[in-house]
Order: sequence, then structure tokens, then C-alpha cells
Amino acid sequence: MALSSPNIGAPQPAWHGIEAMQADAFRVLLQGVAITCGLTHLAFCALFFWADVSALAYVSIASMLSFACVFQLARRERVAQAWVVTVLSVLMHAVLAVAVIGWDTGFHYYILLMIPAAVISSIRPVVLKAGTVLGLMLTYLSLDIALRHRAPANVLSDFVVEGLHYFNVIGIMVMLISFAGYYYYLLEKTAAALREMSQTDALTQLKNRRAITEAIRREESRMRRGQHPLSFVLCDLDHFKAVNESAGHEAGNTVLKAVSRTLESCMRDVDFVARWGGEEFLAVLPDTNEDGARLVAERIRRKIEEQLIEANGANGSKPIRITMTLGVATIAPGEDAEQAIVRADEALYEGKAGGRNRVVSAAAA
Repeated sequence: MALSSPNIGAPQPAWHGIEAMQADAFRVLLQGVAITCGLTHLAFCALFFWADVSALAYVSIASMLSFACVFQLARRERVAQAWVVTVLSVLMHAVLAVAVIGWDTGFHYYILLMIPAAVISSIRPVVLKAGTVLGLMLTYLSLDIALRHRAPANVLSDFVVEGLHYFNVIGIMVMLISFAGYYYYLLEKTAAALREMSQTDALTQLKNRRAITEAIRREESRMRRGQHPLSFVLCDLDHFKAVNESAGHEAGNTVLKAVSRTLESCMRDVDFVARWGGEEFLAVLPDTNEDGARLVAERIRRKIEEQLIEANGANGSKPIRITMTLGVATIAPGEDAEQAIVRADEALYEGKAGGRNRVVSAAAA
């Protein structure tokens, strides 16, 4: 029962949950890109018609339609197709714009923008992602070699070229900042999800043993500073092995989840409850003396005893009744939390030996 070496005991969370969250984030990002690029191409369309470059104006109209398609594909969770259309649209517009109105207008920068987007994308497999990055790099280099020093097909005034150049440079800066900010947000969100998953029992969604150990240490430190009582209730289901054997492990899991919800319903906002291991649970009750903890334990015992659990296991739809034995201990002077939990454990086994379905308070050390 040592607090220094917690044994989580619960199955570890599935990594596909994080991957799904990343994929959904990239899907939302593509929708944002589609809206931003659609509006940008609307401005380009007006500008190109004004500058009498109607060919590029029609290309911008086609780009707007393609980004409308990107938005709909991403909305329907067809992320791979949305990403392909995005890459092709950006490449098409950048290559044609540079070829028609020149390198100095800065449309080639949008190809560079796609490289970090490809790196952070959720596209799998990695070989496909690497191929996309390499393809974008080679396209940019080829464009640089072929067109940087070549006269454009349609010569615009210096004023228009300068305006397009700085519009594109500022636009790329804003988009890079947006990409970086979104990527940082995604990292923070993923890290928070990982922290939550590492502290949560996968089956019951209660705190796991590691998380409750950290909470106990915080509460013990607070107790020492303010002389507040700190109590523990160690709970163990009676004859749980018989449930697994008679109704099956799925029914047993259903029982554990139902009992967990009942335990949570008996806690105050300041209390903590965790799956301590197997069918054993630990409630931590700050600012609660032994009498108060015993009242909480008795309320838990009574609620568990009265509960009918629809498990739908091997014994059909027959509801399952189960009872719980609980050991209560409050940290005594000169004692630490680990010692108090050991006493609660001893009281629990005393209750098991005395017939189960009861609350037993631990004798002070």
C-alpha cells in the first residue's frame, strides 16, 4: 500500500484517442484555410479584373470554387481529399500567377507556406507526408530556376507589382503566425489530454492510483499547515470474483463503472475518489474527522447495497446486487497518510472477516 510506488493497475489509455483529436484539429484547420483562401482569392479576382489580367481572374474564380470544395470535404471528414485539393489549388494558382505576372509579385511564397502545413498535417502514412513535402520543395526550386529571372507574360505597372508583393508578404506572415499559433494550441490541448489520461482510470474514469497519490500529498501538506483533519475510506466490493465468474468480465466491468458513479455521487466537491486497484477504491476526505468519514462511508455502503445494476452479462438481463466493505481511518498525531491508509486497509479486512457489507473504523496507532 506504499504511496511511494503506486501501482496503477488499470489498462493504459488508447493512443488512437490522441490521434483522433489531432485529425479533428487538422480538419478544422483545413476549414479555416478554405474560408481564408476563398476570401483572399475573391480579392485577387477583383484585382486581376481591375489590372486587366482576366486569365488570372478566372483562375482565382476556379480557386474559390476549389476551396469551397475543400470546406465541404473537411466538413464531411474527408480530410485526405480536402488536403489534396488544397495543395493542388495552391500550386496551380502560384505557378500560373508567377508565370503570367512575374516572380516579383510574390505568389511563389504560398508554396513555401504549404511545407509547414504538410509537416503538421494528420495525413498518414508518413511516407505520403514526406513525399508531399519533397514535392513542394522541388516545385518551388523548379519555379525559382525557371521563372525568377524571366520576364512575365503580362507586364504590370510597378505600382501594382509592389502592391501585390507586399500584400502577399503580409498575407504569408499572418498565415504563418496563424499556423504557429494553432500548432501551439494543438500541442497544449494534446498535452492537457495526455495529462488527464495519465491520471484517469480507463475503465471507471475515476482518478487512478498515481493521481490520488499526488492529491493525498497535497492534502497532507495542507493539513500540516492548518491542522485540518484528513480522513480516508478504503472500499472493497464483496465477492466481486463471483460476479466475473457467473456473469462474465463485461458484466464485472459494468458493475465497476456503476459503483464508481455511486462513489462519485457521495463525494463533496473537495473530496477525491480513485480506483485504488482491482475492485478496491479509495476516498480522500479533507477537513473531515473520523465521525464524519464514517457517516460518508455508511452512506456509500447503503447506496451500493440498494443499487440494482443492469449488467446484461452471461446470466441474461438479471440485475446484479453487490455489497461493499469499507475501512475508515483519520490521520492521527505523529502519523502520515501512508500509515493511516494502512490502518484503513486493516480495518477493511477486519470488516471482511466479520461478515462483509459493513463499515469498520481503524483503531488509532
